Amino acid sequence: MVLKNSSFEHNKSRTERTGLQTRPLVALCAVWVGGSMIACLTSEYIGWVLAGLSLILCSSYLLLPENRRSIIILGSVMLIALLYWHWNEVNNISRIPSTLQVQASQMIDQPVQSSGIIISPIKIDGDLVTFLMNTYHFQKDQSLATPEKVRIQLKLAKESELQTAALWQRGDQIQIQGVWKVPGEARNFNTFNYRDYLRTQYVHWIISAKGAHSLEKTTLPLSKIAQWKWELLRYNDQVRADLGARIDALFDDHDRGYMKGLLIGNSGDLDPETFASFSRQGLTHILAISGLHVAIYTAILLWLLRQMRVTRERACLIVIVLLPIYVLLTGASPSAVRAGIMGMIGLYALSRGILKDGLHILCAACIGMLIYEPYYLLNVSFQLSFIVTAGLIIFVPLVQPLLQKIPSKWAGAIAVTWVAQMISFPLTIYYFNQFSILSSVANFILVPIVSLIVLPIGSIVLALSYVWLPIANSLGNGVSWINTWTFHLVDWIDVIPGMLTIWYSPSMLWILLYYVLLYIGLRCNQSIIQWKFREQSSHVDSSDHSTDLQPAITQPLKTIHSKWHAVSYQSPWIKRRYIACWISGCLVTILIIYGYIQPTTSGNGIVQYLDVGQGDSILITTPQGKQILVDGGGTMTFERPGQEWRKRKNPYEIGNKLLVPLLKKRGIHQLDAVLLTHGDHDHAGGLPAVVKQIPVNHFIFNGTLPDGDSLNPLMKTLLDQQIPLSTPTPGSELQIDDQTTLTFLAPESLHQGKNNQLKGLPREENQNHYSVVFLLTMNKRNFVFTGDADQAEEQGILYHLQQSSTFESNSAFATSRTESTFPIDVLKIGHHGSKTSSSSEWLHYWQPHLSVISVGATNTYGHPTEEVLQRIEQVDSEVARTDLQGEIQIQVTPDGDMLERVMFPLP
Repeated sequence: MVLKNSSFEHNKSRTERTGLQTRPLVALCAVWVGGSMIACLTSEYIGWVLAGLSLILCSSYLLLPENRRSIIILGSVMLIALLYWHWNEVNNISRIPSTLQVQASQMIDQPVQSSGIIISPIKIDGDLVTFLMNTYHFQKDQSLATPEKVRIQLKLAKESELQTAALWQRGDQIQIQGVWKVPGEARNFNTFNYRDYLRTQYVHWIISAKGAHSLEKTTLPLSKIAQWKWELLRYNDQVRADLGARIDALFDDHDRGYMKGLLIGNSGDLDPETFASFSRQGLTHILAISGLHVAIYTAILLWLLRQMRVTRERACLIVIVLLPIYVLLTGASPSAVRAGIMGMIGLYALSRGILKDGLHILCAACIGMLIYEPYYLLNVSFQLSFIVTAGLIIFVPLVQPLLQKIPSKWAGAIAVTWVAQMISFPLTIYYFNQFSILSSVANFILVPIVSLIVLPIGSIVLALSYVWLPIANSLGNGVSWINTWTFHLVDWIDVIPGMLTIWYSPSMLWILLYYVLLYIGLRCNQSIIQWKFREQSSHVDSSDHSTDLQPAITQPLKTIHSKWHAVSYQSPWIKRRYIACWISGCLVTILIIYGYIQPTTSGNGIVQYLDVGQGDSILITTPQGKQILVDGGGTMTFERPGQEWRKRKNPYEIGNKLLVPLLKKRGIHQLDAVLLTHGDHDHAGGLPAVVKQIPVNHFIFNGTLPDGDSLNPLMKTLLDQQIPLSTPTPGSELQIDDQTTLTFLAPESLHQGKNNQLKGLPREENQNHYSVVFLLTMNKRNFVFTGDADQAEEQGILYHLQQSSTFESNSAFATSRTESTFPIDVLKIGHHGSKTSSSSEWLHYWQPHLSVISVGATNTYGHPTEEVLQRIEQVDSEVARTDLQGEIQIQVTPDGDMLERVMFPLP
């Protein structure tokens, strides 16, 4: 009886040790993150989720009596995390409307006068000044119970105001006059939502102001602690600004922004093209303060302190005190905070001689940061930092056996680079929808150069500049020379064709399966290799007693492997791991191939009228997966002489900021055709970025160039990439696939033919009159696209349709010649609803079931005009507008059924 009880207690303790007690922080971190994720994904059904989780926990408690303690602890932590996230989400609302006693919708564009304190560094970009402010009270002494963050966007009126704005600092108590604005939200499916992003920063409102005179200094009743806090942060900003100024003086023009990002985490001055090149090669972690920078900083400090004969314990404590200062000076990004917390915990453990498990330290930092700020979980930098760090801790030991034949000085670097790429790969394609095949090579070459040469020497240069400026300048020139070659290498890798792959954002299930299968495969492979070494060791140990094994020792390694391979299959244990390893490898390969393949349309065709503001851009996906882009939108800018100071470092550009990310997010590997209806900027402005970053097979345009040089960059890119150019003629057809045909109706081309030369192309100022107009027939449904065709071009098209033999080859048009109408399903209204287009005769001829108007929500042209809307109403056509409804998608099934989806359904 005693033995039975002892055995039971032993089994019970062994079971518990294999669960919560072996890695408590890892288990607690996993369930905390899991609970937060569940609450985030199911916020609308939180009551049902709580009931379901409680039921699961109760069932587990009853069915698994030996694990009841772990179930209670882990289940309670998960429920607390879920409720904590939900509580934070519920309380993340604006209390300003209730304070002002108005509806939120009534506040928009209304004047406001508010007092508060600047709580973020001031950013000045051209004529735009932005910062965050804690607002305390408004006019008529309407005060908030607790301050609320608002974003300030102040547009300077004249160049002299730049000096005034330069004096504003974090911690200033101010009063500002402006108007209320709501943050912009995503107007196209699967694109960046600025409103949601600001909400994770607890910002719900923007105050838009004009002129430096709209901001005045004031005095607020702040506590002493609050005053000291803001004075400290103000001093930190001043030190960062001074460091930035010294970096400007120490390094060349081409790498000042790069060194600011590398040394103090300020990437605001980094050249956008350089950043884009680094991003495409997966090197942006070099430009952001992360664990790499903190580790080098810590190592340098520890080495210096040891050279000064400071004991290990005292050196660790000194660095623990200095780490928060470094994190604060470098901007305190989530990755830097994570690295700083881990460094402090690790140094304390090292000083006490209890440093054992890096994964526990990582999990402690994760739990602490998520308790402090739950929304860190949604931060890309936070996710990449923790997942990659955890991956390095877990996967590097599994990968190292694969590199046993490589010299150890190279094997470690290769293992770290390889694992970092494998672990970051799912998140990279999920958020950025691109991955460079040469990313591992670029990281393997450049990370050591940056971490072992540029970063340490750059830090020394910065420190020496306060002591011995001539030597600092000399070293700075050397660092700039290295940076120049670094940029050349990145640019060279960047232009190698076919290396940058585009990916559709995978599902959470795909990401989870990837990590699980990768771990299983590498873990089984590690077990096999360890077993192999044991077998070989046993053969060597018995070689003096058995002549049968002597050949296995003297033969080459290949023979030894073949003998071991034959023996291994005699063991069921190793055989199972062989099978698991091969199955995992095959499944990971299949998973990656499946993730890369563009989602199928199942025979459906989709016409997507994108919301690009005051412009046109339409993406057509055919039933067989062909992709056609019609126009590319464009941001209109009006630069006047003497206003160069207003120009911003990285202005908003439709192609780079919206169109290219949208195409990548939808997994479009290439565009089978790009069709530019005419050369106006609001149709062509975004295409240069598209052509540079997305492979294009064919470019179609109207055969003319506008006055000026606005289209020259696009045409030069097309010629450099040897993309075929063609000009359609009325009546010509382009068969895209079995179910999709383009029939061109206009223009009467002044330059016909197909070539890759621009010589001899006529220039036409009135590009609207030469818009490419075409009929799309897809799954037996008809769409007409008009560009900005004016009424004169419309009349010409109608004349040819009814009188000319040009369209006799098209059976539909041949039949329509005897009729006065040709009813279609969808008509894209010309020129954004301007009264110069969409004549009554034009609308009467087509009699569209649906009329789509692509128009900017805040355009100043009065589009669409009331006159055009009345004409559309007279033909009983429904209207869809991008200014009111955002992106408009029309799906055509193989049976010809049409389904409409819009970003913002009308009430």
